[in-house]
Amino acid sequence: MKYKSIKNSFLKSKSITKLEIVVQSGVLELDLLTGGFKAGEITYIDGNSPLIYNIPNQLCVNTFRTFNSDTIYIDGGICADPYQIAKYARYMEIDQNDVLEHVHISRAFTIYQLSTFIEHMLEKEIQKYGPRALIIGRFPLMYLDIDGTERESQIILKNNLNKLVELTSLYNLITVLTNIDSRLYNNRTRATVQSMVNETIRMKYIEPCTYADLLNRKEGTTILDMACEQLRLEHFGLAI
Repeated sequence: MKYKSIKNSFLKSKSITKLEIVVQSGVLELDLLTGGFKAGEITYIDGNSPLIYNIPNQLCVNTFRTFNSDTIYIDGGICADPYQIAKYARYMEIDQNDVLEHVHISRAFTIYQLSTFIEHMLEKEIQKYGPRALIIGRFPLMYLDIDGTERESQIILKNNLNKLVELTSLYNLITVLTNIDSRLYNNRTRATVQSMVNETIRMKYIEPCTYADLLNRKEGTTILDMACEQLRLEHFGLAI
């Protein structure tokens, strides 16, 4: 895995995002590495880093801040937290009520609820709200909690991913799937997800750093452990 300095990554990110619709994660080093999450693509974030908990909240705020647009947030593991979304909005000096009005959270408690929403309800929600971003938190978790067989779970998973690929392309969505702990699912599930998304970001925490690797591009960066949601001048374009 090749690691690049922040300065070099910044220069690269500017060329990547020049003609693309992107939204930032709110994690400086990650944004400099990736150039932001891109419209029309699915990004899967996997690992054990605590930073993964905050990325969906920050994406909701940054989507509104960048595009004045909505986010559909599907909660697959009781991870969506409006209070944390509002907290990040205040850090970014944005009206928290304006942000929350543009975030539409749907919770699923079983694999069948999640699958039904993705297959039969999600497109109607997209047409209703016209979101720029689609987030599914702890996406693979539900596919382990099933009364049927592993084969059934894999069939449902592939069908749901195919639908997400279709909708992401059709509506030019910035789609982000997250999972906070890769030990919660097997290698077959991991391989299925990674084979159907545009990029997988593996975020591994080893104190005091998180190592973020882009598995497809085979590039990575190191993120120093800082205070939760601590912002830097670079977030406001004041320094490089």
